[in-house]
Amino acid sequence: MRRTIARATLALLVCSVTVPAAASPVVGCTANTLPRGSFMVDAWFSWRTYTRTMTGDGWTEFPPGTNVTDGFFVPRLYYGVTDWLTVRGSLPLVDRFREYESTDGQEANTGFGDVVIDPKIQIYKALEGYPRISLLTGVRFPTGDTDGDPPLSDGSTDYLGGAVVTHRFGTVDAHFSVVYFVNGESENGNGIENEWISSFTVETRVTESWSLLWEAKGYFGERPSERYRIYACPGISWSGGRLTVGASAMISAISEEMNTSAVDYDWAPYIRLYYRFF
Repeated sequence: MRRTIARATLALLVCSVTVPAAASPVVGCTANTLPRGSFMVDAWFSWRTYTRTMTGDGWTEFPPGTNVTDGFFVPRLYYGVTDWLTVRGSLPLVDRFREYESTDGQEANTGFGDVVIDPKIQIYKALEGYPRISLLTGVRFPTGDTDGDPPLSDGSTDYLGGAVVTHRFGTVDAHFSVVYFVNGESENGNGIENEWISSFTVETRVTESWSLLWEAKGYFGERPSERYRIYACPGISWSGGRLTVGASAMISAISEEMNTSAVDYDWAPYIRLYYRFF
């Protein structure tokens, strides 16, 4: 059973992180775009300690002595091609550590992961400014290490497409996004199912500088009975002119059985900051 757990964990970890992070908290996706010719940079950091894995018998807690962690630092650059088209590029730095009670030694790997390019196209903006609607697209290129142990990439080229709506209600901004993530075939010929990724986020301004963040985020397989996970992401953000800093916790709420290998965690911290040059 422990060897099965180890194999199941390694099979999915190389596939489960980079592109979905394009819509991670805080704040998930918005329909906002940058002004033409302007730049913005942001970076987010998260650390995940996995507590369970999916086997043929359902979700199984890792036994004592097992330590499976992932750390991510993801800088991203945005550019406003036009007022309605913003292009974003991401280059994640990934740290992975594996230690199993059933085996001797440890496995660790640190390096750059897969590059993600994801344009956003705003197709509607009301005369009053809200609501706004944008199309989301993206490609994950297999630039990460596939030969390490554990690998930092599965060697597949992946795609996403979807839409997001942003609306303002007084001191509250609401964002709802849905994207479809197409998983390409990995180098070893295996792959995980395509999935839907959805988020609903509410930003509540408490003061001119501080806001409370409330987000629900879900991952749904093509057949939801086979694969879905839902997370609650409460947080807070501070904005001081061009700089904004946010922090939240991504807490596992529901994890249903999956026919594919998977791992999950109870909660993970998430810190983000961004700076706009306009």
